[in-house]
Amino acid sequence: MAWQDESNHPFAGIWQKLKRADENIVDLKSEIDVFIESGDYPIVPYVDDKMFQEAIAYNRDRKIPLRFSVLIGEIIHHLRSCLDHIAWHFSDISSRAKAGSIEFPIFEIQPTDKKEIERYARKVKGIANTNVLGLIEDMQPYQVGADVANHAFLIIHNMDIFDKHRELVVVGSSVEVNFPPVKDILTSARLYSQGKLDPSDTLSWARTLKDYKATPGIAFQNFGNWRVYPVVKGLAELLMAVEKAISAFAPEA
Repeated sequence: MAWQDESNHPFAGIWQKLKRADENIVDLKSEIDVFIESGDYPIVPYVDDKMFQEAIAYNRDRKIPLRFSVLIGEIIHHLRSCLDHIAWHFSDISSRAKAGSIEFPIFEIQPTDKKEIERYARKVKGIANTNVLGLIEDMQPYQVGADVANHAFLIIHNMDIFDKHRELVVVGSSVEVNFPPVKDILTSARLYSQGKLDPSDTLSWARTLKDYKATPGIAFQNFGNWRVYPVVKGLAELLMAVEKAISAFAPEA
């Protein structure tokens, strides 16, 4: 997209912040890979192997470096900051003089009572561009309905608050199972139709399909509605959601 390549574009600083978040994700993935490879079980044995439970216990109890949580917190803050910089860019001078009031609103529930409506209005008070206001409204998490908890902006917002005001973003160990793509779809569909496969049970899939690779992983313990979600995958998805939003606002800058 053109705005990404223009150093004089008003969003150049935002783009650099997003690029930094991307670089941090790449660095985090490299550090996670080194951490996994340095363990006793970089590959989890087959589910019926006598060493399987030992490998699971080892990776479950292995101490995860606090540095991972610190890096994740920095990435999340960069992403939240990108959104706030959008609000700052479109705000008028008088609003910028009250910098504490400028923030990209992220609302889980649509404001209906007077207090919440006023709170939302304060965040966008200095923005006169009606197209920008419309985009901000369209991007609110409450617009997606029942799946609101998995909205990228809400995840970013909640994680950023959690990291700043409570404690480091919580991560834990996990096991990532990769099945052969074609065989997985065809075989699992047939077995499921025969009542032989529980689609919610990864070990059931592993025992039945027999052709897979399982590796230890680092996962968020809470990611939207997910109790366990791969860290790198989740962060990449959040980054792409923010990039998409920035691209939508760029023509108005």
